[in-house]
Parts: sequence; C-alpha cells; structure tokens
Amino acid sequence: MSKNKSKLAALRRSGEPPGRSAAPTSKKPPEYLQPTVVLTTPIHPSVDQAAQLHEMWRVLLVAQHALVTYLHHRAAGGAATLTAIASGQWHEGPPSSGSGPPDLTLRALDAEFRVARDALGWGQFVASSALRWMVAETAREWRLRRTGAEPGRWTLDRAVELHLDNSVQIGDPVTLSVVGVMGGLSADLFLPRAYWRAMIRRQRRRVEAEGARLDALERRWLDQGDGGAAAELFSRRARVGLRSALPDPGAPSDRDLVSRERVVFRHVPGAEGLPPRWAAQWAFDVADVPFPRWTQDDVIGVDLGYRYPFAVATTHQAALVPRPFRGDFAAPTLNAQQGNHLQPADLARARAEHRRSLFMRLLPIYEAQLALVLRHRVVALEQMAWGGFTRRGSRFASYAQDVGLLAWLDWVDALAPHHGVRVVKVQPAYTSRTCSRCGWVGARPLSGKRFCCVVCGYSLAADANAAAVIRARGQALLGGP
Repeated sequence: MSKNKSKLAALRRSGEPPGRSAAPTSKKPPEYLQPTVVLTTPIHPSVDQAAQLHEMWRVLLVAQHALVTYLHHRAAGGAATLTAIASGQWHEGPPSSGSGPPDLTLRALDAEFRVARDALGWGQFVASSALRWMVAETAREWRLRRTGAEPGRWTLDRAVELHLDNSVQIGDPVTLSVVGVMGGLSADLFLPRAYWRAMIRRQRRRVEAEGARLDALERRWLDQGDGGAAAELFSRRARVGLRSALPDPGAPSDRDLVSRERVVFRHVPGAEGLPPRWAAQWAFDVADVPFPRWTQDDVIGVDLGYRYPFAVATTHQAALVPRPFRGDFAAPTLNAQQGNHLQPADLARARAEHRRSLFMRLLPIYEAQLALVLRHRVVALEQMAWGGFTRRGSRFASYAQDVGLLAWLDWVDALAPHHGVRVVKVQPAYTSRTCSRCGWVGARPLSGKRFCCVVCGYSLAADANAAAVIRARGQALLGGP
C-alpha cells in the first residue's frame, strides 16, 4: 500500500480513526429531518460599517491563505505549525501540486487553526463562526480536488461571504447589531410574518438566556468576590444588542419555524442591473409537517406594478390588487430647519422606518398573493431588467426595493421548491403592449387606461392584460398552447 493511501483519509469530517464509522450528525430518524428555508433581506451599512465588513473579509482571506500554505506543507510531509507559517517564522516555499493529502482530520485542523487564530489575533477582527466556515470550506475544496489541480488561495475577486451566525442580533425591526461593527446597522427585515415571529422568538430566547447568565455572573462577583466573573460580566455588558426589547411574537403554532443561528452577510450583485448591495441571509428550520403541495394544475401569470402591486391571470380569472396607501413611497426631503442637528445615523434609521411602514401596509397583500401563487403548479414572472427603469428615469425599481416587492420575489423563489411549484421567468418585452387574446402588439396604454386591441377589439385592464401575456409566455416556455 502506498504511503499516501496509508494515511488517514484527508480531512475526514468525523475525526474518527480509520476503521470506525463517523458518529451520526442527528439523533432524529431520516423521516423527521427538517427542510431548511433561506430568506434574504437587504441591509444598509454606512460607509464606515461597510469598510469594517470588508476588513473582516480581508482578514479572513489572510487566514485562508495561511491555511492553504499550511495544507500544502503538510501534504508534502512537513511538520511546521500553522502558527509558524502564518507568522512568517517558516520561509520555505509551498511544495508543487500533486502531493499526497495532508494527514489531518477536520477536528485536528480546527484545533490547529484555533491555536493560530488566538496567537495571531484573527479572532479580534472576524467572528469565530466566519473563521470556522472558512476552515470547513477550504477542507471541502481539498476533499473535492481534482488530480493535478490542488486547491489554492481565495482571490480578492471572490464575493464577500461572512458567516456571522450569533454575532448578529436583532435590535428592533429596522436595526441589527453585529459584533465588530460599530453602531446599529440599518436593515430592511422584510419577511413573512411566520418567519418574522420565528426570528423574534429565537432572539427573545437568546436575550433571556443571556440575562440569566449575567445575573449568575453578578452573584459570583458580589457574593463570592470572584474577579474572573466580574471581568466576564463587564465584557458581556459591553456587547450591544442583547438589551433591546422585542415585540412578543405570541405562542408558537403547531407548525412552528425555528430561526437557526446561521446568518450570512453577503455583498451581492444587484438584481438585474441594479448596483451591488449588501444582504443578510437567514436560515429557518421548518417543522416536520410537510409543506402543502400545489392544488391548481394551472399556470398563474403575475405582473408587478405601481398603481396595482399585483395583477394575476389564470385560466379562469384575471384580477387586480390595488395599492393600499395613497402617500408617496419616497422618503420626503427635509428643509434646513427640519434636518438641522440630525446625524447620518438618525436619517438612516428614519429612512428604514419609512420603508418598513410601507412594507407593513403591504404585508397582508404580499402574504395573500404568496399563498395564491403557491397553490398553482407553475408561476410565470417577468425577468425584470431593474436597472433599465433607473436608466429611463422611472422610479419603479426604487419603489420595488423600498416597499418590499423585490423581497416578495425572493420569497417566491425560496419557497416554491418546497411546495413543488415551478417558477418560470419570461421576457418582459412588450407585455404591456401585446394583446393577450390575439397577440397583436400595439401602443402602450396611457397610465390608468384600459388596454384596447385595435385588431380584435379585446379590452381589459392594462395590468391584467399584461399578466395574461406573461402567463401565455410561461405556457409557451413549458411547451403548452
């Protein structure tokens, strides 16, 4: 048997010696495994906060580069520690590719990395969960490596991905606190109510547990004179976010959702032409009761709009859902007297609360339309070029972001697979100018006017006609009539 084959399996997940099977990761039998739903919400860090997040990513890349060098060194049979390599005390260049796998388990690699993390201070800049994810992801790349193509260092053009987990806490409906980021971070926590309640319920449990821990430390300090307890108490009290009061989410239902500790901050490309943005991803475990499957064997076409946030069309009906507010969606411009003495953070918070007011007014409609589309076998939506609205001077892209229409689209994409629903995206060209009955392309109807076909005479509310066109294009993509 070759030397490489006699080594421990490269970076085994369990850390067990050869010949022993890995311990199961869950005590639940397979039929009780819970699906996970991941929903994304926009976050709006200030310039300084964004710089701090980018600095976290830079330090994480430094640590990953050192880890890769260490793995190459160990694969070649070297014995230097990760701390020595990362601190510059080891100067030998990395061996050539094609070496054997490093003789390490993932458990041993984690232990080696923790020593280097503490010695070099990486943990002062980056959450431990983000560093643990980086180690596991690098190990995964080594396990999946191709012959002659050893994994390398992550480059600067890799998208920022910070697995912050319980370093992120909800201060209130528009504010997050993040360990390592100064001040409250403005966020649009646009979620369906069931998921919002699950997240709040989880946060409240964390607050209560932390409060009990602080009380115990205080008693050890004052009753027993424990200086170590006093220091830990002081350190914990210096952390922000856990003292905020959150609304009561109510008693859990039979089908409860559990907000997991997995929270990821990403710097992502903008949706179809919009500028890049920051987003938070939240993971939810779903109760063991299966998601209800679709019940309508039909394609539903959905058109998003300003006057009517939703227009829908099915085989049997076309319907409009009017906007439930009259005021302008854009945040008002303050005069000099109104804006005097306001700090940028105050204005950011006011804008976030302004957006949330719009979202909460629309939330019942969002949830009703979400339930409607998930009852259909196929949902047809436009492949929106959001950047085109901005270039044409239209405010619709800003409107869709501010009131949560983009969030609703994310809900559909995230939840449809769990309901067995297929989502198809159709080309948006001329949907508002095309007759849904005969296919003639005419002039765009004036705002608020009905669509009237000059060829076949068909007349319908303009947005409902557009939804019917979207539905027909979705059917065409599926090979239907």
